[in-house]
Amino acid sequence: MATERNGHGHRAYRRKAQHLRNKQLPCAWCGQPIDYTLPPNNAMAFTADHTQAIANGGHLYNQELQPMHRKCNATKGATTQPNIRPAG
Repeated sequence: MATERNGHGHRAYRRKAQHLRNKQLPCAWCGQPIDYTLPPNNAMAFTADHTQAIANGGHLYNQELQPMHRKCNATKGATTQPNIRPAG
């Protein structure tokens, strides 16, 4: 699927991701705190997740982002809800 790349969406993404970083919120997937000082390639580092994946019709502009660990974001993939397993 081709995505229009006029630059506006990427700048908006970076701006919104920085806004999330400044808030120092916990991970939206697992609820654990995020160490915002970790390097970007660390599995527990901050990443901004699209609430609606681009692969599922989301857009680069007018997007909603949520803070996640890089590992949680990779686990989530293009799904929209956490995979909650029953206890026990």
